[in-house]
Amino acid sequence: MIYPHQQKAIDYITDRFLRDPQVDALLISGSIAHGYNDANSDVDLNIVASGEHGLTWWESAEEFYPGGYFDGKYITLDYLANIAERGNEASKFALHDAIIAFDRTGLVAGLQRQIAEYPTGGEQERIVRFLSQLDAWKWYCDEGLKRNNRYLLDYAASKLILFAGRLILLENRMFFPYHKWFLRVLEDAAKKPPELMPMIGGLLEEKSAENITRLYELVKNYKDWTEGAPYNWGPHFVYDTELFWMRQEETIDNL
Repeated sequence: MIYPHQQKAIDYITDRFLRDPQVDALLISGSIAHGYNDANSDVDLNIVASGEHGLTWWESAEEFYPGGYFDGKYITLDYLANIAERGNEASKFALHDAIIAFDRTGLVAGLQRQIAEYPTGGEQERIVRFLSQLDAWKWYCDEGLKRNNRYLLDYAASKLILFAGRLILLENRMFFPYHKWFLRVLEDAAKKPPELMPMIGGLLEEKSAENITRLYELVKNYKDWTEGAPYNWGPHFVYDTELFWMRQEETIDNL
């Protein structure tokens, strides 16, 4: 829900940008748009503008509620079109449910509908790539335990959770929201093992061999991810972790 003081802040900032002829549209995004806000949440903005602007914009909203502020960034219609065409999942998640405060162009709603479409094609390839990361980071978890390397263990356990979750989100055709809202979105996935979230919580609390193996096997055995095809995680891990920079592609984490 949007709290009354946040709505007053939104009304104020909408009126302010409506008076700026270089601003073509204003989108309310972030936790308020996603429905994850609390009474203290800031107001995130995407300011669709023409002309020369900086990248970011900030203003206090203290007159509406203590600690409140507006946190914005300037974007263009071309930026929205690029996200619709080839944006990664995090960029699509950020804008797929944004609230259009105003739009002088009449184009934003159509672009937003395109952004919200979950990409089709190549899903099985992504499954195998994510599964390879799951297998590889399980191995690194074991290495961290064996070598008493706390840094490696903490990093590998986080990656294990990430790719366990990426597989489940892909199974549900849900966008990866980047890390802040990752577990919140994952919790909403309809198709997942019932024990998934408690096991993730257990691993975050204690990075033991038992907790690592339990989460790994839970997701690994949730379904036949490879559909019976021959599978070897090593080459996929090298392709996506060591060689991606040669292709100038998005990292596997952010696909």
